[in-house]
Amino acid sequence: MTVLAAELVVKYTDINFQLCIVYLIRYSLSFVSWKLRKTVAADLRAIYLTATMRDAEKRLMKF
Repeated sequence: MTVLAAELVVKYTDINFQLCIVYLIRYSLSFVSWKLRKTVAADLRAIYLTATMRDAEKRLMKF
């Protein structure tokens, strides 16, 4: 998180700051072994790139 984002969160406590999807996927993959990364990355992309929240939740439950 950048300094600007941190300051915004401090000043406006109810703000939601969304990181780039690439950073979210990279962070998630840091907990996965190298052998499984390609498979997990494809599944995560499918979850993050869905059109609606409901579809994303369904894909997450299948994951």
